[in-house]
Amino acid sequence: KGVKFNIATGRIFRQAYKMTKDSLDINGYYICENGSFIHDKDHKMIYKGTIDDDLVKKVISRFKSSKAHLYFKYNGRIVLLEDIQKIKSYTNDYIIDPKFINKDSFEDLVGNIGVVSNDLDELYTIELYLKSEFSEALDIYFSAENTINIVPKGVSKRKSIEYVCNILGLNEDEIATIGDSPNDINMLEGIKYSFAMYNSRESVKKSANYTVKSVADAIEIIKKINGVE
Repeated sequence: KGVKFNIATGRIFRQAYKMTKDSLDINGYYICENGSFIHDKDHKMIYKGTIDDDLVKKVISRFKSSKAHLYFKYNGRIVLLEDIQKIKSYTNDYIIDPKFINKDSFEDLVGNIGVVSNDLDELYTIELYLKSEFSEALDIYFSAENTINIVPKGVSKRKSIEYVCNILGLNEDEIATIGDSPNDINMLEGIKYSFAMYNSRESVKKSANYTVKSVADAIEIIKKINGVE
């Protein structure tokens, strides 16, 4: 119907492409790792917003927990330091490298550091600590119930959507954002056509102007608002 369709996800590019390649002919952009990387429809990377190597090393050196685990999104791959059961429920597309944190250089290719745990109290404590230490340089937030994301300051799905809008010559009233997770909140808030899925958390639904059961429902609402048959 002539609409540019874009994927905005916390996943790495290869996962986003694999999940959509057989069902969607993407004519827009792949916004991956919550905005750290943007790829065009031909898979060319057009934007990179990664964590400075020195900051990565500081996070590693100050992370202390026996109940939570670090993982890294590095150069388009998910890197675990050990086998993490919680990650297996999310994807099997990862590598395990316990020596990763000892690298001399990460080549400024770490787009996202994750902290995962089944102990929510531990995660809340870690979130508070990380914010107290790194909030001036990094954004730290829950991306799922058992996962904290650590990303470069100002890097987000929302910022990447603004970047894509600038490329396409669009303003925010000409786009729709549709999401269902806490890391979608910043791309739903303040957008005229923002839609949360009906089974989302309350915090996600409150951030959107509409709640729907499907993308098709969102399209119908947009058409009705604009008097399109």
